[in-house]
Amino acid sequence: MRKILIVFLLILSFLLSTVAVFADYDEEVAPPERAIHLDATAAILMEVTTGQVLFGYNEHERRYPASMSKMLTALVVMEHLDPDEIIIVGPEIRDMPQNYTTGVHVEGEALTVRVLLKALMIRSGNETGRTLALNVIRRTQNNPDITYEAAKPLFSNLMNALAYELGAVNSNFDNPYGLHSAQHFTTAYDLALIARAYMEVPLLAEIAGMHTFEGSGTGGRYVSDTQVRDFAWTNTNLILPEAEFGHAHVTGLKTGFTTPAGECLAAAASFGGLSFITIVFDSESPGRWHDTRRLLDYGFFNYSFRYVARAGDHLENVRIINPRRGAPDILPVHAHESYMVLISHSQYYNLARVITYNLALTPPVRRDEDDEDEIDDGLTRLQAPIEQGDHIGRVAYYYGDELVFESRLYAAYTMLERSFDSDMDYFISQFTDNMFTLRGLPYWLAIGGTLLGIIGMGWALALRRKVKEHDRWHKPRPRAGGR
Repeated sequence: MRKILIVFLLILSFLLSTVAVFADYDEEVAPPERAIHLDATAAILMEVTTGQVLFGYNEHERRYPASMSKMLTALVVMEHLDPDEIIIVGPEIRDMPQNYTTGVHVEGEALTVRVLLKALMIRSGNETGRTLALNVIRRTQNNPDITYEAAKPLFSNLMNALAYELGAVNSNFDNPYGLHSAQHFTTAYDLALIARAYMEVPLLAEIAGMHTFEGSGTGGRYVSDTQVRDFAWTNTNLILPEAEFGHAHVTGLKTGFTTPAGECLAAAASFGGLSFITIVFDSESPGRWHDTRRLLDYGFFNYSFRYVARAGDHLENVRIINPRRGAPDILPVHAHESYMVLISHSQYYNLARVITYNLALTPPVRRDEDDEDEIDDGLTRLQAPIEQGDHIGRVAYYYGDELVFESRLYAAYTMLERSFDSDMDYFISQFTDNMFTLRGLPYWLAIGGTLLGIIGMGWALALRRKVKEHDRWHKPRPRAGGR
């Protein structure tokens, strides 16, 4: 008895643990927000081509971007400077705020804009941001003598105007390299829009994905009366492929750190037709690398582009009321257009399709409940006539209450209505097509019966006429003068 009790308790314990495991699993995979554990205080996963946000955590809350600001600086530079033009570093690199000196440049050295952009993104040079910003304003203001302090607010205006143009409306940038300031802020969503625009510029995307850079400041070009140096920089982005925390599909972007901002990272990745931007704010080291990996893996493992519908797909059949005799009464309904959507695997398999028909064009016919010809097959009933290609309704795909896609439906072929003339045409064609086959026998019998009926009626009428004539001639005549 004791052994039986022990076995029973073991089985009960196993069943309870199994239930607990499945309960935990359901809890984890339910809403996406709870499927990813992050160290960051704000984060986003955005698909590049659609701009669709696949995961967001405090993505609209303001955060300090630190050196991730340099993505926007690079975009502004590309709008105003030629990558191959030469710039001379000046006194703008002096008097850097404490803890912001990177020592990338020396006064009087010559560099191309292309190399300066590499210094900005790969080496994360703060002085580089100042030099680029100053030269942009000198160009736009046509003032070669303007100082950095005078140029800084003008460059910030250019940054904010471009950010607003990109849709980053909850941001404000007041310096070109991420110096901490209460007036220098953005959101994960806004910065994802900026990062997406950055990666659309081929030169900037190439620079963002470089592990290292080795070469001269001018690309080997001689510039008189200046200093030209050789550089060797290693990217601070450790999630690039083959780096310490590398992700195989990462193609760039930019790190950021200040004490108020925390460890930050913008990353871009592409694989299997998908391209993602991730932003993480205020994480820790190595938390920002792990956070980014989790976001990217979540996107690649759970999402894909799928066709919700393809033009010409057969969606369902409808039954046609009063079709012409001999014609089918089933009409296939087809999708009018194709639509591909970025969707998670679970969402795709839980899409609900709702079809509605245009009653103004094809009003349904209500038949009496006691009609013996009524076919209870679950098909929608529509009234002929319907022309091939007619838009007879709409199809909508929903995920829960969310409308994913809506399109028109069209008739696969023409369905004409039944009439007396069409019935006669049908019978005549059936007879002419089958007059010398067994299928024509009923028609011959009908014709023969009809002829016999006509002959019989003629004979009966003739007989009746003869009887009347006989009666008239043989009817007794009254006697004259009789009483």
